[in-house]
Amino acid sequence: MKPRYVKRPFADDSVKFLTDRGFSQSIAEILSARGVNEDSFGDFAGDSLVFHSPFEMANMSEAVETVNYVIECGGSILIYGDYDADGLTASSILSLFFTDNGVDNDVIIPTRDEGYGLHAENVFRAFENKFYDLVITVDCGISNADEVDKIVSELGVEVIVTDHHELPQVLPSCICVNPKIGYPFPYLAGAGVAWKLVEALSNRETALKYVDLACIGTIGDIMPMRDENRSIVKMGLANFRHKSLLKLAELSNCAKVITASDVAMRIAPKINAAGRVGEPNAALSVLLCRDRVDLAKTNKLMELNEQRRRLLDCIIAESDEMCDDRKIARERMVFLYSDSWQHGLLGIVAARYKEKYKVPAIVMTLDGDEYVGSARGIETLNLFDVFSQCAHCLVKFGGHRASVGFSVEKNRLGEFREALANALDGLDSDLFDKCFYYDVDLGKDCSASEVIEITQKLQPLLPQDKIICRVTDTVKFANTFGKDGAHLSATLASGLEIKGFFKYNAYAPIIRNGANVDLLCSLEIDGFTNNVCGIIEDITLCNSVCFDEFYRLNLLKNFSAEQASFVNEINVADLLAYDSVAVVFDDCETYLAYCEKYGLSDYYVDIFFDNSVARKTVVISPVEDYNFNRFDRVLYFSNPKMARKLSGNVTYVQVNPAKEDLYQLELTREVCTKAYSALKNKAKFDSLKAVYDKYLTSVLSYAQFVVALRVFEELKLIKIVDNYTVEFDTSVKKDLAQSAIFRTFQN
Repeated sequence: MKPRYVKRPFADDSVKFLTDRGFSQSIAEILSARGVNEDSFGDFAGDSLVFHSPFEMANMSEAVETVNYVIECGGSILIYGDYDADGLTASSILSLFFTDNGVDNDVIIPTRDEGYGLHAENVFRAFENKFYDLVITVDCGISNADEVDKIVSELGVEVIVTDHHELPQVLPSCICVNPKIGYPFPYLAGAGVAWKLVEALSNRETALKYVDLACIGTIGDIMPMRDENRSIVKMGLANFRHKSLLKLAELSNCAKVITASDVAMRIAPKINAAGRVGEPNAALSVLLCRDRVDLAKTNKLMELNEQRRRLLDCIIAESDEMCDDRKIARERMVFLYSDSWQHGLLGIVAARYKEKYKVPAIVMTLDGDEYVGSARGIETLNLFDVFSQCAHCLVKFGGHRASVGFSVEKNRLGEFREALANALDGLDSDLFDKCFYYDVDLGKDCSASEVIEITQKLQPLLPQDKIICRVTDTVKFANTFGKDGAHLSATLASGLEIKGFFKYNAYAPIIRNGANVDLLCSLEIDGFTNNVCGIIEDITLCNSVCFDEFYRLNLLKNFSAEQASFVNEINVADLLAYDSVAVVFDDCETYLAYCEKYGLSDYYVDIFFDNSVARKTVVISPVEDYNFNRFDRVLYFSNPKMARKLSGNVTYVQVNPAKEDLYQLELTREVCTKAYSALKNKAKFDSLKAVYDKYLTSVLSYAQFVVALRVFEELKLIKIVDNYTVEFDTSVKKDLAQSAIFRTFQN
């Protein structure tokens, strides 16, 4: 089984080339992993830019000849785009260029409800009001041979397809301009292809007037930041002069100097938001408003983005209820559908679940007699190839290695699901080993300052391409920050400050007293302190002496007074042979004592928290909400005197624990009386822990206090609303002996 953290692959020949030029081994590996080699070195090391001649793109000469003929004849042009940031910017590039040169043109943007791709009926409707001499598609059309034939035959108009998506088996019978047909760099965005058409129709100097739009499309469609894409983004950021987009950036709290991350995280999502909620023309109107600020239009985009957030929250809440973790693990995919989800949000939802489960995610909504959908794939496999194996089930599909749009007949949904599951099952299991890639071991390979320095040299750098550092260290101090302590802040022994957002706040009390950690983080300059700060991408806890008390507390907080049925001897090997197994221990020492006997050394190890990274996982002292439902079988090795009640298909196995004191506690009436009296001092507290710290540290252990609270709750003497509020029921009079939890410690 692969380790959890895997160093990102690099090319030995490019590493040698870079070390020969004075780069350290580790920095050379970082650069190589991002495509820096002898050919592209100048692009990264200096100010040189890579721009290929547009006429190197297959069929570009024919396209230019056709467009110029229409222009010379005073004809009009219909531009047919797409509703995402790439398609909208591509449409705007051509429309602005034609308008600037006095060419009559209009733009059609389909809605998400109509679906991705070229729709002949939309073109027919446009021709009812006006005749056009030429139809040009941007960011779509390459998979629409039938639609093109229909438009050409019924309207008698010529069509040029400009696109960048994967090539289908049958291309449209028209001029097709797509870098994948032939071009030195096949990974341009749709906006990049439109920009190259403008360059071919004019010159590079003229084309630079529209390069900021090409930059947004390239980043918005998550194109690889190499070769000509890198040059387009560099020039786009350096020439970001679009007035309405600058206002949008200001409203989005971007700095005055726009960065690639600003575009990726704040600008492109708002352009996408309009299409996602069914109003793509609201974004188009902003993109076409280049030379002045239209505040009403930019504010409209901000409002649509908020609407998108609200709708997304509703869909996620609904789809979370549909997720069957065990089925997801078995089928190697998330497969979700509804009759009423917003078309435009399917891609975001798919991306969320792909990240959560580390498997491809397919999300669909009903449209007439068909489900239309969006799919997102994991880094290790080609999703377009997977869908190609299922083409017989689909009405249509198109996309890239990482994302696919498609539609399937309603009555073939089950067939499609089975075909997808079979295609994924036929792939090498190694592709689904859920590992995290990193670039450098910080402190061992290089320093934080070196990483920051090379990060600056790599700019423009997209969020998904940031340098990931692996850090193995000891925590000196940890705390929470933000509203209601939502985030984690920690200082490592090396002096590095790290931050973890949202889910990592639960780690603070556990690691603050010297825990050993193995984590991945990106580095940035803290805007408040101006110091280097690590932003946690993933964290693994390593067994530490300071965890002993937490193993005990965690068990005492979560054990069930309702005794489970334990077995002394079972065929553990048969159960471990299941494809998906969790093996649970109450502490690390007991795990180590049984590790060799049961061959558990190749299992991933989760301490306390669910990191959901492997089908076969050892779980030590799981927190209450650890998700066991994703496993086919759960084996719990524990002392039957006091065990947790776990969800899932659990077999309880009696073992001799390495730490007997884990299960021991002196809980007397006197202990409970002291704890109850302390609680009665005030009905609302800074926190329950503060009550213990203020009144009880000299007379009770914290473990005694925790279990006493459980006894009071069981007897309904109190209700713990949250960590800060306790409600008392003084009408209740019960003997402590009525509590099963209390009796557990009397035997």
